[in-house]
Amino acid sequence: MVERSANAELAIRAVLYQGDRDFEGLRSISDPDVVLDFPYHPNGAELHYGVDEMIKQFSVINVFQTFKIEVDDVFDTGGETVIVEGRSRGTYKSGRPDYTNHYLFVLSFRDGKLTKWREFYNPLEAMKQNYGKPRPDKAAPAA
Repeated sequence: MVERSANAELAIRAVLYQGDRDFEGLRSISDPDVVLDFPYHPNGAELHYGVDEMIKQFSVINVFQTFKIEVDDVFDTGGETVIVEGRSRGTYKSGRPDYTNHYLFVLSFRDGKLTKWREFYNPLEAMKQNYGKPRPDKAAPAA
């Protein structure tokens, strides 16, 4: 068994909290002033400040009937920053095609609290699966 640092264990817990939509669990291990950074968001780079704003941004995954993130690997630096590689899989409530993506989470901690969440994912995959496709719940107007 690989022995991990306390920060690596917290990083795994944070990613799993997000994937399980356990936002209160995520809040419990986050600094009130946590910074959320999406460098490759489909709308352009985005920064969000504070735990409430982070949870608001993550709440977008409530559009899924099912959603999970599986941890593939953990790169434990032994310091304040930990890199977690993971993959998501979700099914939409609206009937859109299933969503999958590949992530690198670069998470920083201080005094046992998450201070920065930097999320790298494939924006092309997100766009391919979510943009420009007709939604079953939005029927085309009658001609």
